[in-house]
Amino acid sequence: MGCGTSFVKYVLFFFNLVVALFGLAVIGIGVAVLLNWAVIKEELQGHLTVAPWVFIVIGAIMFIIAFFGCCGAIRESHCMVVTYAIFLLVIIIVQVVLAVLMFTYAENIKEALVKSVNSLFDKRAVDPAADTLFNNLQEQLNCCGKNSASDYGVFLPKSCCSQLSTVGKVLGDTCTLADANRIGCATRVADLYQTWNKTIAGVAIGVACVEVVGALFALCLANSIRNMDRRYA
Repeated sequence: MGCGTSFVKYVLFFFNLVVALFGLAVIGIGVAVLLNWAVIKEELQGHLTVAPWVFIVIGAIMFIIAFFGCCGAIRESHCMVVTYAIFLLVIIIVQVVLAVLMFTYAENIKEALVKSVNSLFDKRAVDPAADTLFNNLQEQLNCCGKNSASDYGVFLPKSCCSQLSTVGKVLGDTCTLADANRIGCATRVADLYQTWNKTIAGVAIGVACVEVVGALFALCLANSIRNMDRRYA
């Protein structure tokens, strides 16, 4: 194995080792939130948090892919390196497709998000899970109702009043129209998407470019390993 191939081998190994450790850290965050660790709760308070299972799934995917790249490179396993390259190529295709869709169908996606929020609000009365989810949405996005607090009428849930302290909520302080968050959740979600869709799409394209380099390195290494196996067969 030449110097260039050895360089590719160790670059893939150390890069994927870092990614694998980062994946484990993401899984750890998800598990910590799932177990209601007080320290994590306090750190995330007041910020938009994603469901812990999303962290766990994303971390697991990162770890599995990085595992194939890391072990395949250091063990010089043709099968594992090719599997790693295939995983990367699939992710690249998905990222590019999603980025293009976000650029091309921005308005359609925004309308779909607004309809989903409105539908979730309408299901609250018959679906306790929808009610819990919408309350969490109101707390984390500092919004109230579909379009405004008036969607509830007179009686507002405490999740509409983000300025109520934790002690106040425990003691039973009521949330009134005067104290409620002014912006509706549908409007808030639409504004957030409008603000971040191009940034997210651009980051996805940028990460895909880096992944293309990784996939090319992996394919070059796999080809070198195969040629070496044939030479010594």
